[in-house]
This record gives sequence, C-alpha cells and structure tokens, in this order.
Amino acid sequence: MGALNSELDAAARRIDEGKATSMKQATIYFAAAMFSAFAALNGAARADVLITSFDLGTYTENALYASWAAPTAIIDYGDESYNVTAAGYGSNWTYIEGRVPEGAGETHLKLDVTLEGPLAADGHLGPIITLVDADGTRNNYAWYGQLLGNHVLTLPITSPTWVEAPGTTSGLDLNHINHMHLQLDPGGFGSAGQYTVRWNDLSLITVAGLPGDFNNDSRVDGQDFLVWQRGGSPAPLSADDLNAWKTGFGTAAAPTVGAVPEPSTLGLLTLASVAMCRQRRCAGRVRR
Repeated sequence: MGALNSELDAAARRIDEGKATSMKQATIYFAAAMFSAFAALNGAARADVLITSFDLGTYTENALYASWAAPTAIIDYGDESYNVTAAGYGSNWTYIEGRVPEGAGETHLKLDVTLEGPLAADGHLGPIITLVDADGTRNNYAWYGQLLGNHVLTLPITSPTWVEAPGTTSGLDLNHINHMHLQLDPGGFGSAGQYTVRWNDLSLITVAGLPGDFNNDSRVDGQDFLVWQRGGSPAPLSADDLNAWKTGFGTAAAPTVGAVPEPSTLGLLTLASVAMCRQRRCAGRVRR
C-alpha cells in the first residue's frame, strides 16, 4: 500500500500545483498513479514477448502461396498491420530467426487480428499461425470459424491445434523461433468472394494458471505429466516442475459463479474508492 499512497499523493500534488485544469485531467492523473503503483506491486509479472507488430517496415513475407500469390490478391503493408485481400485459402512464410526475443516460460500465443468481408463470410474465416523452432518442430495454432471484426485470440503454447513436424526435441523451443507461417482458412465461405485479413500483433504471453497444469486446461491430471515427460513444461524435465505436478495433481480451477468479483477485482475496487475519495478532496482545487 505504501507504493500506492506515494503515487496518489504525487497525483494530488500535481493537482495542487495547477497541472490539472479539469476534472477529466484530475481523473487521468489518479488513474495513472494507480497503474504505476500496481506495476510496482506486481514487478515480478512477466512481460509479453512480441513476435511481430506487423508495422510498416518491420514485417515482410518471404513467400506467398495459393490465393495470396494470385494476381488478384492485394497485399498492403500498412502502418500498423499487414493486410491481405484475397479469395480462398492463402498463406505465406516469413524467416524471423534472431528477430524474436527469448520467450521460454511464456504460456500462450496471442494474435490480434481483424477480419473483414461480406456477410456470407461471417463465422467462417479462420486465421492460423505456424511457428517453427531451430530443430524443425512445427506447431500450428488455428482459430477456425471466426466472426467478422477484431479479435484477440489465444491458445496454449503446449496445446497446438496440430503438430506438423515434431523436430528432434519434443516441444516448441520459444527461445529459438526461426520461421513463422500465416494462413487464412476460408472455411465454408470458400472462394465465394473476397475477404480482408488484417494481422495486427502476434505475441507470446503468460496466462496465470494452476501449478502443474502444463497444458493449460484448468486441471492437473495425467495429461500434464505426459507434457512434463515430453519436455513441454516451463522448465523442461525439471524436478521443480515435476513436484508442482505432484502437489497439484487432482485439482481444478474453480468455475466463475454469477457476478462475484475475483479477489484482484475486489482489491481494485477498494483502491479505486480510496483514489476517488482523494480526488473529491482535491476537486475544489481544480480549475474548471
């Protein structure tokens, strides 16, 4: 709480000094203070590992296949996304060795993607990401049948939709990702018309789960032991991971009941109330 109080006091001083000229700015100061405090309190949290932002100048494919290579396809290297307008199945390969920070320990793949097209394409388009590590392991992560619009999609690293090649060492080496493959499966929409897929961001992230739940299915069971045995746990084949599995065996994540806030949410609400009380005391000092 000391870190939070310090940040809130600093925000109050900024208002006293006349740096907030409206209630909106005062609210922004308090919100920024709370975020800074929580960042300090949770310093041990893992940061996302960006594979690519698809921004202009940072992403270029090495090869195009199927409909993406056809003369009718439009490839647009946008300022903040890599955009493909085409009809039917399409894909590309990109060589990314040395461009991705080490990601060992991250649990999930996260894709930010926007799908556009006629109404007939709604519920059919399926983005697919393939990651290939240094020993040839080729994992495919698919999100079939998505609605039109923007999506932030995740899948556990240890639970790919399918493994195309196992490589010489089981499991995907997140410290040495050499190639990336983007695909769009049109599903039932087929080649009936054009779609546009906007690839926005691709990252490795950590999603908190049960200790010993190595396949991230919200329970610790025999399947997790198999993941450990095959070198797919955060610290492959380590005694610590095996002990985590032994300790957690038989447990499952509790289901969400009604609208009861999680403990972290309750804490946020309490701290937000503290901030609002301080804000009200300062409100009279804010110039409107």
